[in-house]
Amino acid sequence: MGCVALETVLAVAACVVQASPAPHQGTNVELVVGLVMFLLAGFLLAFVGLSVGRIARPNMPHPEKASTYECGEPAIGDSWVQFDLRFYTVALVFIVFDVEVALLWPWAVVYRDMGGAAFWPFLVFFLLIAIPFLYEWKSGYLDWVRASTGQRRESVLDSPEDAEAST
Repeated sequence: MGCVALETVLAVAACVVQASPAPHQGTNVELVVGLVMFLLAGFLLAFVGLSVGRIARPNMPHPEKASTYECGEPAIGDSWVQFDLRFYTVALVFIVFDVEVALLWPWAVVYRDMGGAAFWPFLVFFLLIAIPFLYEWKSGYLDWVRASTGQRRESVLDSPEDAEAST
């Protein structure tokens, strides 16, 4: 029923857009109307699907269903724990280099045809990724085991005078 109503609304809207005189030639009104209709149709499709699911599914609450699930084992302690930032850093570095590899694929495909002209953009792109990686490596952010005694960590960007003044 929801699909038929949605198709009817879209058909009427398409007729209105086609039947109306076009005093706005050369503007983006048709584009905006199309985008609004597309967004409205997407919202309605999602809303109708979620509403039908809510109405159709059985409601049988149980304390076992509301408990925290950890691989079939009973939960021990609070689930709101603070994760180490190293997990976050490793994930970000992985994403950056994964994207780099994905973006280097088209370059590798056309390198033979373009020759030396394709090498320089590759070099710039590679250096834009390699320099921050070397900075992270030199700063020790990629070391999994680090001291956590609260000592001041010196940055590779600090000048020798700053390092001597802090001691």
